[in-house]
Amino acid sequence: MHMSLLSLWLIPLAPIVAAILAGVLALTRRAEKAAPALTIVAILLSVAAALTHFPNRMHPAAGRVSFDWLSLSPGFRIALGVNLDALAWTMVSIVCLVSLLVQVYSIGYMRGEQGFARYFAYLSLFTASMLGLVVASNLFQLYVCWELVGICSYLLIGFWWQKQSAADAAKKAFVVTRFGDVGFLLGVLMLASVAGSFEFKAAAQTVGWIAHNQPYAIPLVSPQVFLTLVPLLLFCGAVGKSAQFPLHIWLPDAMEGPTPVSALIHAATMVAAGVYMVARLFPIFTASEIAMNTVMMTGAITALIAATIALVQTDIKKVLAYSTVSQLGYMMLGLGAGGQTAGMFHLVTHAMFKALLFLAAGSVIHAMHHAANPNDMRAMGGLGSRMRSTAITCGVGVLALAGFPGLSGFWSKDAIFSAALENDSAMAKLALVIAIVVAGLTAFYSTRMWMLTFAGAPRSEAAEHANESPAVMTAPLWILAVPSVFLGWYLASGSKFTAFLSIAALTEVEHIDYALAAASGLVALGGIWLAWRMYRSAPETDPIERMPGYSLFVNLWYVDAFWTRVGAGGALAFGRFIAWFDRTVVDGLMNAIAAACREAGSELRRTATGQAQAYAAVFIAAIVIAALALAFAPGRGPMMSGAPAGISSKPVVVK
Repeated sequence: MHMSLLSLWLIPLAPIVAAILAGVLALTRRAEKAAPALTIVAILLSVAAALTHFPNRMHPAAGRVSFDWLSLSPGFRIALGVNLDALAWTMVSIVCLVSLLVQVYSIGYMRGEQGFARYFAYLSLFTASMLGLVVASNLFQLYVCWELVGICSYLLIGFWWQKQSAADAAKKAFVVTRFGDVGFLLGVLMLASVAGSFEFKAAAQTVGWIAHNQPYAIPLVSPQVFLTLVPLLLFCGAVGKSAQFPLHIWLPDAMEGPTPVSALIHAATMVAAGVYMVARLFPIFTASEIAMNTVMMTGAITALIAATIALVQTDIKKVLAYSTVSQLGYMMLGLGAGGQTAGMFHLVTHAMFKALLFLAAGSVIHAMHHAANPNDMRAMGGLGSRMRSTAITCGVGVLALAGFPGLSGFWSKDAIFSAALENDSAMAKLALVIAIVVAGLTAFYSTRMWMLTFAGAPRSEAAEHANESPAVMTAPLWILAVPSVFLGWYLASGSKFTAFLSIAALTEVEHIDYALAAASGLVALGGIWLAWRMYRSAPETDPIERMPGYSLFVNLWYVDAFWTRVGAGGALAFGRFIAWFDRTVVDGLMNAIAAACREAGSELRRTATGQAQAYAAVFIAAIVIAALALAFAPGRGPMMSGAPAGISSKPVVVK
């Protein structure tokens, strides 16, 4: 194999090796300096490998390498490989950039923490798992890395395992996402069993063949049921990983992990996995109108619910967490409306400004560490004059998230609006209305967050004594601010992003509708103006508390309460019933049989007298009883009227 192709393996393997070495270094005294250096160098190696294999329309095979790993039957093999097409290259770039900046930022944020080297080992392993998922060459490899990402997120969210809330959040994330992963696994197995292969191309060709009414033998289900059921099962995995309604409840609780972890998970890695999976398997989803509408409306509902909850949050990280859920709903809405490139476009821009916002929030929390609750925005205020770099860069992220005209979020959101507008279905028009409403809500709650944090006068002693974070933490903020401003415009101008992704044979992005863009821009400006007007005077009580629906929103639409009482309560009740059934019925039956055998043995033991004449008498009595039974059995003995046919009735004389 050519050396240039072998270098493709550096993309997922370099972070794995670094994670192992960092884990070993955790046992030494020099771990604090060596561990981050190792993991950062590994990320740079992955970036270098990706840059040397920039997707080329004329030579697509230059980004592919694989080998047969396992042969299950003749013609059915499982391969492991790297597939670095345009779609994968885009995700690799995002994951590597965000992971690199998060690791640099973490050097300052996590300094002095117990388990410093272990933290970087987890980060590197998480990055490797995500890169493995992105460059997977088949469904099998995709699923394995999918589960590895889930395990690593459990380790990172629960990094401060001594804190009960962090341990509970890690378990919640792991368990809730398993619900979706069960459906995802079933979809992968069903698709592979019919296609006869785990390869993406073979699976897409099989679905295309069935969709065009070609005869195809599918066990147990009809072709139409198969075309609908498979994408819906696959989408279950995206609902869990990308925190879509109703499995979105794990993501806000994941804020219990270190803030850099929140930036990594919420910006471009774990939560983006579901969006990437739908985009990667887009031909399979487009074969079913029901599946596409399900993806679209699930995204719309998720975006609306999460945006309304973000309105009333007082924890700065919770605002950003629900914002992430809402923006993931936007991406799913775009994909479901048929805008494959639009959904990916928003994923790219969102990764930049959401990573910026989380790292800015981490900078604020770092400065407020003396407060009783450093995350509470009600105890902040006036930080703009004390933390200028953080305030300016956070403001850039807020405007990008709000969809301020010209910034990155504006262009990618408008691509999603255009995708919904060009879809002729009534459901798409409803989704478009919801998306525009959510745009206004997003502009409002993001501006509210900035005003409560940076504007006005300090509302606590901790805010009065806050200082700017060190350069190792503010430098990544300025770096991320640049793409938050210009990336959307650059990719939208001349349809550069569409042309690039077309290398992977994706559908073309819808052209931007400038009238719709103007309307959405006005909605965003209206939300920003309303939040500024309500919070510019630093009111003593939060005006949002007087808003209609406040009780519903602050109680999270009672979705968490439903899962706590019905989901968790039902599972515990079912578990208690199973335990009772096991103890009472199963164990009771076994105990009854054992008791009966014990009593029978006790009675039979009385016959063991040790007297030979008694044993002889029992033996003779048994022989007599057996002889009488044979003699008087039906059809035998002295009452026989004749012998059966074919058997002589004459007595046999034995000489």
